[in-house]
Amino acid sequence: MNSLAAVPFSLKRSTDMWTSGGEYESTTQTAHGLVRLESDRLVLQWRVAVQTQLFGAGYETREEIEPVQEMVIPLASVAGAVVPRRRWWQFTGPRLVLTATDLLAFEKIAGQQGLKLKHPAKLVLRIKRGDRLVADEFAAELALTLARQQVEDAGPGVPRLPAGD
Repeated sequence: MNSLAAVPFSLKRSTDMWTSGGEYESTTQTAHGLVRLESDRLVLQWRVAVQTQLFGAGYETREEIEPVQEMVIPLASVAGAVVPRRRWWQFTGPRLVLTATDLLAFEKIAGQQGLKLKHPAKLVLRIKRGDRLVADEFAAELALTLARQQVEDAGPGVPRLPAGD
């Protein structure tokens, strides 16, 4: 399988709470990863850094880095990808939005044990401004690969255009 395109991304989740001992605890999970398109699947790899801050009688910061995790998604479970255009009132950076055809497709990264996303069929990945063109290219290559698969799956009875140069 040859790799066609790859996009670096990040995801972030924070929780804040008061502990039973009267301390304030703030936990931030940041996942830095890479999504790449291979001939018949999407591969997501990420590493989560967990930073916990405790405020109370003193101040304490703990940091943990988890091992790299990988999730392989067959293209049959993917509907597409898009990099939405920014509006003038939006201050956030670009995003790569992957849409699934199966709610279980993103379960490992989005489910109860994962980063708990807002919608189970949409995986919204933060990308750096400098990677926007790479993400646009990734979305276009994914659309082309999905279209090719649909033509191949259509069978021999479907009329096809003659092969060009």
